[in-house]
Amino acid sequence: MKWKSGLTALILLLMVTAFLPVHHVLGESEGEIIVTSKVVNVREGAGLNYPIVKRLTKGDKYEIVSEKDDWYEIRIGNGKTGWVANWLVDKNTEYDQVEQKSGQGTITGNSVRVRMGPGTTFQTVSTLTKGTLVDILEKNENWVQIKTDGIEGWVAAAYVQLPTATEHTVKQDTQETSGNSKIGRVMVDRLNVRSEPSTSSASLGKLNKDASVTVYQIHNDWAQIDFQGQKGWVSESYIELGKDQGDTKKITKGITMAKITATGLNVRKQASLNSEVIGSVNKDETYPVLQQKGQMTQLQLSGTKKGWVVSWYLEIENEAQTAKKKNQHIKGSKVTTIHDGTILRSKPDTGSEIIGQVNAGETFPVLGMEGDWYSITLKNGKTAYVAGWIVNIEGDTEQVKRAGVEKYLEDKVIIIDPGHGGRDSGTIGVGGTLEKNLTIQTAELLRDKLQAAGAKVILTRSSNTYVALPSRVSISHIHNADAFISLHYDSTIDEITSGITTYYYHGYQQALASSIANSLGSTMQVPNRGYRYGDYHVIRENKRVATLIELGYLSNPVDELTITTNEYQETVTSAIYNGLARYFK
Repeated sequence: MKWKSGLTALILLLMVTAFLPVHHVLGESEGEIIVTSKVVNVREGAGLNYPIVKRLTKGDKYEIVSEKDDWYEIRIGNGKTGWVANWLVDKNTEYDQVEQKSGQGTITGNSVRVRMGPGTTFQTVSTLTKGTLVDILEKNENWVQIKTDGIEGWVAAAYVQLPTATEHTVKQDTQETSGNSKIGRVMVDRLNVRSEPSTSSASLGKLNKDASVTVYQIHNDWAQIDFQGQKGWVSESYIELGKDQGDTKKITKGITMAKITATGLNVRKQASLNSEVIGSVNKDETYPVLQQKGQMTQLQLSGTKKGWVVSWYLEIENEAQTAKKKNQHIKGSKVTTIHDGTILRSKPDTGSEIIGQVNAGETFPVLGMEGDWYSITLKNGKTAYVAGWIVNIEGDTEQVKRAGVEKYLEDKVIIIDPGHGGRDSGTIGVGGTLEKNLTIQTAELLRDKLQAAGAKVILTRSSNTYVALPSRVSISHIHNADAFISLHYDSTIDEITSGITTYYYHGYQQALASSIANSLGSTMQVPNRGYRYGDYHVIRENKRVATLIELGYLSNPVDELTITTNEYQETVTSAIYNGLARYFK
């Protein structure tokens, strides 16, 4: 009978373990969550009725243990886990990898145009010749953001040979810091922070590229830092160290100015990375400098308001020096035209007399600058004026940029909702295209265009995850969206049905739908079915201005072949971009 008792025990063990929570093998993970809301509650279970065990703040990152419906189970420390709502966070499934976006690429086309943003609607700022080496900053399906010889912008991906992935090299030398802490800057994205100076120790979270950290010591190639109020360790080879935090240096108010070189740079109350954040400043804004302390600089923000920022995100210079340097740089410089038929005028004004036209690639000496116009010397010795935004200037002088429709999108909060995801595939095309995959591709292209224009863009999902419809609407409400755009692809029994349809539900949403539909109609070659009333949850329950767009029929074999091409995706996202800009105009 022993075998019977043993079998009974085995059955009981299997029954017990069937009801125990399933945890992943050590070292494996579902990814991590990044908190996107101001405050997020962590609960004991997957539901709003469970007690709150912890509160997270925006930007916090935690490892995902499992998923259940609209909830993520995360590790919160000390061997404990908790649950957060998936509509309040973003999921990153590749969080344990150092993302290698940087590297060098090579221009493969002749006279490749460099634009201010990822799309043909953005202004051309320069051209590059075949064989030019460029630094790769970002890339998406159709465009690559590059930088070379003072030129920064976006070029078509078809004309750039991208680098192969390379491994980072780790320094072998050992270094101990002095008693003073230093400020460090993270040099890579998704950098692991660990509890001990070892790759086998527990992960406390991640740091993004360019994050500022306080470094306490260096030991055996590891740097001890402050991470969310506790001590953690990161690989020292991925940290750029600044100077010791030392005495304060006073600077004459109003004479020295600082230009911000980062977007959304935190302003703190005191000269410390642990000090309270009291606001933020944005790229290209300028402020008077009050004083410096170590690697922190105090700025006069407005009126009596002042605060501290990290110094390496500033370009600091005396106003008189700036003006003198600009004049020195312009005088003796040369401009090169980047368009055929570039117009030359008698005065620095679009309404002045036209005195000639030249083709792309012609170069002229610069005499001076008036506003956004360069005065140049023609081959016959005469003087003419050319608009600064349609030429490329050599040297260190900043390129003149003329604001286009992007000025209407700057600082607008736009929610992009890629339809379906995860277990919900949406429409399946006759050729096997999954709607959920196509909507995320479209969303990412549109996001990059809007971000290049200065908009604040939030995706309801950034990976192949299921997000419930109420959760998508909640994201719109939480962030007080200026516009909510839900992207879909259509299907019907009739395989010849074709076209794009734009929907609204409430009267206050009609103007947005109309603007986008008109832009799509004037741009796209497929039939435009216009804008109309539609009873869809994400626009019906949305208290913000919202629209849902069906961007083509996957049930139509011809449409499916068209809408899955890069050309179609590029054109349709540019049309939505322009429609949004016209709506805000």
